[in-house]
Amino acid sequence: MAKRFMLLAAALCVALAMVFPAMAQDDATPSAQALAFLRSAQNEDGGFSNGFAPESDIAATADVVLTAVAAGEDPNAYLTGEMMNPLAFLGMQVAGGEAGSVGALAKVLSAVAAVGKDTAAFAGHDLTGDLLALQSEDGLFGMGAFEHCTAMIGLQNAGAALPDGAVAALLDLQDAEGGWGFMTGEAPDTNTTALCIQALAPTGEADAVDAGLAYLGGIQNEDGGWPYQNPSDFGTDSDTNSTALVIQALVAAGEDLAEWNNPQDWLAGMQLENGAFAYQAAFPDANLLATIAAIPALEEVPLNAWMPAPVAE
Repeated sequence: MAKRFMLLAAALCVALAMVFPAMAQDDATPSAQALAFLRSAQNEDGGFSNGFAPESDIAATADVVLTAVAAGEDPNAYLTGEMMNPLAFLGMQVAGGEAGSVGALAKVLSAVAAVGKDTAAFAGHDLTGDLLALQSEDGLFGMGAFEHCTAMIGLQNAGAALPDGAVAALLDLQDAEGGWGFMTGEAPDTNTTALCIQALAPTGEADAVDAGLAYLGGIQNEDGGWPYQNPSDFGTDSDTNSTALVIQALVAAGEDLAEWNNPQDWLAGMQLENGAFAYQAAFPDANLLATIAAIPALEEVPLNAWMPAPVAE
């Protein structure tokens, strides 16, 4: 079985490299420097760690694919000494049944769509169909707004119609402050709210989007960045991951970043000399997830940037 997966991965590497056009990137740009740092941390299986354990992680690897494409690089070219790349790693996980959760499957769906591959035939799976099958009777995907919006964004990137009940279920989770919490019943946070704004922006739910933006505006820090939550028992200093997601939400909602105190300037200031990004000023070391998050935000590319343009009637 392992040999079969390795052969499948090798085939995916060759096929993806043939169909995905080479893209140029100025290696002096902040994004290119950050991507170079990420590539230096790539595992031999083609995947990337989430920073909490050394093994490659499905969600983090899918995010690296989106990050690379957002910055104009070809993730198929991220080959290791074992001739593995991120898409091959993801293909192995899908084929082996390791991408069965809503969050992991939705992220892989977005990654495959971003590189222009057929999401209905990736590693022997119809990713869209697999994800749609995970919607519950109440319209929700997963255990709360964060997973649900990740699924909505994956479906949007794949060009699939949102299923009945998906938007209504999300609107029901929005709280009186305009934000959304990570899990159902939790207090709102910037990360989940930013994700939900991106998911809702293409649906025409302007009131819900505006309410979400008002929540974000109410807890922006004076330095231009955002914390995870405010109030919070863990501090309210700006952090890279939260600020990056909010920037993507602002872009998705058509907001002028200058009217939001140019948060991209604070974000850019968190980059280190080695190209990586730190999570917070109080934690100045290189952080893998912060680096992955920062790049598309600096490029002003939202998470559902790969959804197909509407067909004119």
